[in-house]
Amino acid sequence: MAKKVSGTSLFWTILNLAVGAMLAVGGIWALQGGGDFAENAVRSIFSGDLGKILGIVFGVIELLSGIFIILQCFIADRFGKLGQILKLIIVIVWVVAIILADFLNGNFLSPNFLGWLYALSGHLIVLGALLITRD
Repeated sequence: MAKKVSGTSLFWTILNLAVGAMLAVGGIWALQGGGDFAENAVRSIFSGDLGKILGIVFGVIELLSGIFIILQCFIADRFGKLGQILKLIIVIVWVVAIILADFLNGNFLSPNFLGWLYALSGHLIVLGALLITRD
């Protein structure tokens, strides 16, 4: 396992940096009109202008949360409850996206079961990383 570096495991630092970077990039993509897995699920639930607005709002939340997680690796928790609230929103949206895209969409019934299982595994790994990284 990773050795402790000044009270913080190297593993946790790497995981926090990876999750923070993933969220920040996903937020930037959402603000550019694209999006990651969770943001695409938000836009698929709500259509039209409401979907676009909520996609942008979720993109801002992802971007801020990613920046907060990265900064917390270096300056500890200086954001209080705001970082925790943003992360909770992201976890909830990620769970809803997994349910919608991976289960209710019927992809697991397709002939490519291994492809579906691989995508589901990746989504669950990200969800697990979101749940165990710092708030």
